[in-house]
Amino acid sequence: MTMNEDVKAVVEGSSFLSLVTMNSDGTPHPIVAGKGEVVGDTVVFGIYKMETTQKNLKANKNACVVAATMDGGPKGYRLTGTVEAKEKQLIFTPTKTEALI
Repeated sequence: MTMNEDVKAVVEGSSFLSLVTMNSDGTPHPIVAGKGEVVGDTVVFGIYKMETTQKNLKANKNACVVAATMDGGPKGYRLTGTVEAKEKQLIFTPTKTEALI
């Protein structure tokens, strides 16, 4: 399990989440993805536009999500994993979690 209860609480308590994919030239493409819903060990985002993100995922499904909150004191995590677009949702599956704060 990559996301323990503390990580899930920070993801769900974040005002917004950052999602980073990679452009075809290798440069990062960060976006503010809004709120994410933790479903099991995944984070699910609704797709609103995100044309470049979806294009990037066709070539490279690797991505990173950054979550941070001040609830109960500052906490933040960087989650690295893969993203899949399905039925107007992005489903992020983390494979590694690192504390940032």
